[in-house]
Amino acid sequence: MSHLQVEFLQRLSSNSRHVFKYENAELQAKAKACVPLTDLLVRAQQNCSSDPKADTQLFRDTLLIELLSWFKNSYFSWFDAATCSTCNTDMQSVGLGVPSAEDVRYGANRVENYKCSSCGATDRFPRYNDPEKLLQTRRGRCGEWANCFTLICRALKYDARYVLDWTDHVWTEVYSERLKRWLHCDSCEAVCDKPLLYEAGWGKKLSYVIAFSKDEVQDVTWRYVRNHKEVLKRRNLVSEEWLLHQTNRLSQQLQSSLGVSQREALTLRLIGELTEFLLPGEVKEGEVQGRTSGDVTWRQARGELGMTRPKHKPIIWTPSENEMNNGEFCLEYSASLDKYVRRSDGDTTIDKWINGVFQAEAVFRKTENDWNMAYLARVEGSPKSSLSWKFDLSSTNLVILQATVSCPGTTYEDGEIIWKICGPDHCQILENGCIDFEVDLSGSKWCVLSAEMSRGRGDNAWQHTQIARQSTKELDRFPLCLRIFFGSAD
Repeated sequence: MSHLQVEFLQRLSSNSRHVFKYENAELQAKAKACVPLTDLLVRAQQNCSSDPKADTQLFRDTLLIELLSWFKNSYFSWFDAATCSTCNTDMQSVGLGVPSAEDVRYGANRVENYKCSSCGATDRFPRYNDPEKLLQTRRGRCGEWANCFTLICRALKYDARYVLDWTDHVWTEVYSERLKRWLHCDSCEAVCDKPLLYEAGWGKKLSYVIAFSKDEVQDVTWRYVRNHKEVLKRRNLVSEEWLLHQTNRLSQQLQSSLGVSQREALTLRLIGELTEFLLPGEVKEGEVQGRTSGDVTWRQARGELGMTRPKHKPIIWTPSENEMNNGEFCLEYSASLDKYVRRSDGDTTIDKWINGVFQAEAVFRKTENDWNMAYLARVEGSPKSSLSWKFDLSSTNLVILQATVSCPGTTYEDGEIIWKICGPDHCQILENGCIDFEVDLSGSKWCVLSAEMSRGRGDNAWQHTQIARQSTKELDRFPLCLRIFFGSAD
């Protein structure tokens, strides 16, 4: 074999052996004990679209979503750099250190050293590869995240695979009995079934993506790319025939101790998976977004902040027939539900904040599962963001008489939110947090309510300006409100 083939095979073999750690019954019991299963089951029951007892397969998929959310927001933490316990500041990397005997015992052959530039204190970060150790440390980068999350999935009896991307990322796949296919699960991003995220969102040029489980070693690259011909040009480490032979050989070894019926079931499942690969997937909602895990500078250096987004199609609100008759338009928004309600038109609802705004720049909806809060915030790394809502009477013979506005905004540190409401002739600045504030827009044919978020301190500056912050358990209050009275110009 060539040098490249030897290295490739070593990587396949070592990862194929590694996943057997997830099958240890005692370790699975330890992992399961870390999961607040009762709470997750309650959340899954609340969010399941049908009776959990009647549709157990759907309930399992719903529980998986809750598991991802809990793992990212409450259990595991991302490690960028060590923090000085004295100065409470990020320490500087000073290269690699020598692994101790304990480090090596838990698979940490790489150790990062850090030093505080203020007081001179030092710290170290062993890159543990043992999932049992990660249940204790609960921190790391994508390798540690996927390693620990895959173990937890196996502990909860999900059929799970550890997925290795040759362009330096790792995640998990979980088999859905309901859908009869594998679901992409990235615990770092808390996303499920968004396989084109890396190519369409992060801008990665994928080449080899291999999945490992106790039963198989499978080349799953084709689930994560659209242009197969372009990808084949990048796959130049080994021949396709050689790779197929090696993955088949390893899978046969793994299945050698299984019964005939078990092997037949795995073969049928593989046929379904290979059929899925024949047709490239279409990019869907949630896949065109940059990476959110890790320091902004680090993500930028990796080129994973995201590709250019398609421009948002402006939404302009115009009066319905019912509103024309009553001379009133009233729109409210709840961040908890991520939903608008049009009070003036029979309480009709519109899902998702983006589907009601006129313009939006660097804004997203943030949910804090540990604090049970939701709000609109600016995208991490953006010094400024804005969004607006527009109401227009230009196609009618009516004009605006008056507007009443509620502008819910929460700020921390020196974060700033500036609200304005503008008509054709002038703009008026509104007090952040105002409730039912009356604005004279008499004679205007249209108006735009806008909010601009800026400032804040440190790495979390983006989180120091929040619009419509409220508890995710608060399901009957819509704090953001634009209410407009209109009538004849005479």
